[in-house]
Order: sequence, then structure tokens, then C-alpha cells
Amino acid sequence: MSELVFLLSADGDIQRAYEFYEAYQAGRGEVFMRHLDVAFGRLLTFPEVAPLFHEAYRRLLVHGFPYGIFYTLEGRRIIVSGVMDLRQDPNLIRQRLRGGGA
Repeated sequence: MSELVFLLSADGDIQRAYEFYEAYQAGRGEVFMRHLDVAFGRLLTFPEVAPLFHEAYRRLLVHGFPYGIFYTLEGRRIIVSGVMDLRQDPNLIRQRLRGGGA
């Protein structure tokens, strides 16, 4: 079985997205988290389910939300580098994945 490993950047992304949706509408953050949990379950079952986005990074879409889970595969480990809003310039996402941004 695969193992999910979250980088601090991904943890921060998830926390910020949860807070954003909760501020928008009470309970919406919880809905976001449930959809995220479903997506992480898919990753654990099918680690190669998502297409390559940039170099070794894959992007899995979060159903019902404009967010993508960006991750790499290292053996049986799924390294989640970010959970980012997809309504931004894809070049900014690529830069972040290369380590050039928060």
C-alpha cells in the first residue's frame, strides 16, 4: 500500500483553503475537506491516476472545487507538495513546484 507524505507547503495550502471556504460560507470548508479526503483516497488506491503536469509532478483535480493536488511518486510514497487554486497562472504553479515561491 502507498503512503501519503505531506510537505509543510501542502499542509499550509490545505489550511488556507479550508479557512477561505469557511469564511465564505460556514460548513463549506468541511465540504472541501471531504472532497479532498476522497481525492487522497483515490491517490492511495491509484497513485498514477493523475496526468503529469510539470516534470515529475502530477496534478489530481479536486471534484467540485478549483483546486489541484500536486504530487510526485517516490517508490511507494506519494509526496504531496501542494494543494493549489487552479485559477492562477500555471507558470506561477510551476515556479512554486520548482521551489521558487510560497
